[in-house]
Amino acid sequence: MKILIITLLLFSISCSKNKPEEPTDLPPTPIDTINHIIELGKVSVLRNGVLWNAAFKAFYNPIGSNQFSIRGNSKENGFDHHFSIEDISSTVGVHPLERGNLWNLSNGIPDADYFIVLDGDQLLKTYRIDSTLNNQYVEILYYDSISHIVEGRFQTFLEGPNSWPMFPDSMKMTEGKFHLKLK
Repeated sequence: MKILIITLLLFSISCSKNKPEEPTDLPPTPIDTINHIIELGKVSVLRNGVLWNAAFKAFYNPIGSNQFSIRGNSKENGFDHHFSIEDISSTVGVHPLERGNLWNLSNGIPDADYFIVLDGDQLLKTYRIDSTLNNQYVEILYYDSISHIVEGRFQTFLEGPNSWPMFPDSMKMTEGKFHLKLK
């Protein structure tokens, strides 16, 4: 009988609820996803399925004041990686990407490129839009011409000749989101 009482007593002690501990660090303030898809000054993109940590900027095009470019740069293993989307219209809506060439540059239709460079001046690999694939776009969700802020998303699939086996044959830039101040 004593064993039964001790067992019940131990069981009741182990079942008592502990007071939850107070968190010591407050969680970061959540992003206002109702009004913005990403916080101001940020760009997020998956490069071949992995988050790419590059420094992004947005610039007005000198040719058209209602057009701009987004450029991302990073240094990886001694190589400079450059990604850009050019000729983006500031008009809210979806704008399909087209593979640019010498004859259709600055025609108001967005184009995307990715370059890998060594020592700042030796071009090793060029990726251009894969024109055989659909669903390549830049979408402008918000544009403020007074405060020069633009927000949107993008996706593109780029291909390049397999001249260097240490680099992938293609660059898939997916789930791209940006919220930048234009300069």
